[in-house]
Amino acid sequence: MKMPKKTERGGPRMKRDFRKLFLVMLAGLFVISMAWGAPGSFAKEKRIKINWVPYSIQPTDPNGEILKWIEEKFNADIDVWNMDESKFDEMVSLRMAAGEIPDFFRISKVANLGNYVNQGVAAVIPNGYLKKYAPNIYKCIQENAPGFMDYGRINGKMYGIPIVSPTNIFHLPLVYREDWLKKVGVAKAPETLAEFEKLMYKFAKEDPDGNGKKDTYGLSNTGMAAVFGAFGVPLNRWAKDDYFVKRGNRILNAAVAPELKSALALLHKWYQDGVLDPEFITGENTGGYWALSHAFINSRIGFSCSGNYYHWIPAGDYSQVTPDGKKIPCDPGAIAKEIGLVNPAMKYAFGMPLQGPNGQRGIFQFNRLMNFYAFGKQVEKDRAKMARILQIFDFASASPDLDQRYRAQWGIQGKHWVWVDKEHEEKNFLPPYDKQDGYNHRLGACLWSDMPFPPKQMREQWAYQHGLNKYGIESVIQFSLPSMVKYGAQLLKMRDQMLISIITGDKPVEWFDQYVKDYMRAGGAEVEKEVNQWYKANHKK
Repeated sequence: MKMPKKTERGGPRMKRDFRKLFLVMLAGLFVISMAWGAPGSFAKEKRIKINWVPYSIQPTDPNGEILKWIEEKFNADIDVWNMDESKFDEMVSLRMAAGEIPDFFRISKVANLGNYVNQGVAAVIPNGYLKKYAPNIYKCIQENAPGFMDYGRINGKMYGIPIVSPTNIFHLPLVYREDWLKKVGVAKAPETLAEFEKLMYKFAKEDPDGNGKKDTYGLSNTGMAAVFGAFGVPLNRWAKDDYFVKRGNRILNAAVAPELKSALALLHKWYQDGVLDPEFITGENTGGYWALSHAFINSRIGFSCSGNYYHWIPAGDYSQVTPDGKKIPCDPGAIAKEIGLVNPAMKYAFGMPLQGPNGQRGIFQFNRLMNFYAFGKQVEKDRAKMARILQIFDFASASPDLDQRYRAQWGIQGKHWVWVDKEHEEKNFLPPYDKQDGYNHRLGACLWSDMPFPPKQMREQWAYQHGLNKYGIESVIQFSLPSMVKYGAQLLKMRDQMLISIITGDKPVEWFDQYVKDYMRAGGAEVEKEVNQWYKANHKK
């Protein structure tokens, strides 16, 4: 057998390898410098003027030190249009109506992208431009929110840069009365819908609060999301957005998903048997902060999906860092705090989304698509300006150099803020800026937007540890098309009336089939047609 030829340490082959490695490293440094990294890399370029409409809490000072830093770094004069956030859409529309089209602007409502395209004020972003001139944004979205680039497309052309929430990867919390679990002889939170049903009956029938009265129930309105999710339906009765699911090659509204009928049959049975709180129609919250489940806090129900993950975090469940760098127990979330005040003896535990009869496990997850950024139509003819804007936006929003990114977003380290735990991207604001909401916008540190980087902060690590990033079901369409705007309010009203009617028994479960027909005639068919047309035209496989 012929033995492979040995290569001596430092011989010709290794030298060739070193030369290859050196050339690769040199090429990488060249790409970074061409993108935006090297000081003065834009000095030889023509200085450009940019009109920019960002998210704004406070007016930007045209001499703000971060604005000036970015202007010099990218050889640009940036005119930040200060818009009152409470009247943002109105103010932008008024200026556009007067013929003032910004070069780069935030679209606060996802439904408005199509409006700006139809009005002829939004520019087409050429194929490959985002990847070439905003490579970090492109990579972040492609890796952490695959498919979301498609939302910026209309008729196959790219108009909007999608802004994706980094924390809406966490689904609704499933929270149980842990002390009630022990009282009724159940060792842990249920894994399946069948186990969940048995537990809900125990909560309603076995006096888990020990007061000798029949005054407890298993669940109320928010807890229904766990049941719908076990059937693969992302429905949340108090969410007022359209949620869509894919069944085969068809996209349809969750409000007419066939599996919803089976979920409603089960909820109707629980309502009849006194397991579902009869006051579910008015909800778990009786006033005050929206996320509070008073029914849960006051020991009326033993299960809730109210609020969001951070509302339930108990005091001290993770460490937070003080302005002087000391680690102390975290403050409680809003619901945990209220429990501590009203019912301090209560113990609660978290569960995972339930596995349903078809083997699927899931629960409602909030939409991650928040808004868009777009270019003014005039920028289509100025590709150099479009490229420069993308480079600035990429640097401020997604620079891999965390110190530089945070400088672009929050100001100067050591003056405006300090790292207290860089590994987890935890910072503290320094006085007096810790008392000044939106101070960074005054500085001009506003030329960025959130990107879906996996969150590293300790609060979000807590959510990961509790599995809140697993089995969430999100809508396959996360923005409004014209037909949704046209029919949305009426269809939502029909959905809510149907849910109440079937669950309470005012209508039989079989009436669901008639409801679907009525829903489709009332505009649902037109919505479904438009949704499927958009999906086929713009969704990249």
